[in-house]
Amino acid sequence: MSERAHLHAVAGAPGARRSAAPASRSLGRTARRHRRRRRLAGLLRFGVFLLLIFIAVWAGVRVAHAGESGAIYTGQHYTVQQGDDLWTIAATEYGTGIDLRAAVYAIKKANGLDSSSLQPGEGLTLPYLGE
Repeated sequence: MSERAHLHAVAGAPGARRSAAPASRSLGRTARRHRRRRRLAGLLRFGVFLLLIFIAVWAGVRVAHAGESGAIYTGQHYTVQQGDDLWTIAATEYGTGIDLRAAVYAIKKANGLDSSSLQPGEGLTLPYLGE
């Protein structure tokens, strides 16, 4: 066999090229498909992770701000007597070791009062002011 015939047989062999090309192409497609699936799975895991972080932060904020009203933490109820005002109630219930202005403001806020006027028999919730 001549050199030219040998090259023609190797290079132009119908079965050799046709069978090798689709196999390499299909391996490339399969590899790309697997790589794409891995990327999508990674993005999905990352999205779920971000969602869980968001939910955890949201729940933490909700829990932290759930009891901003001090009235929730105390069960102390006070019934207004004749002649009571917010200042005397604050002084008698909280004592002298606390800022009375802050106590009056906290009582008004906890009970949703717009003014300082009280009616005898009215019930007030006295919020916890802390130590």
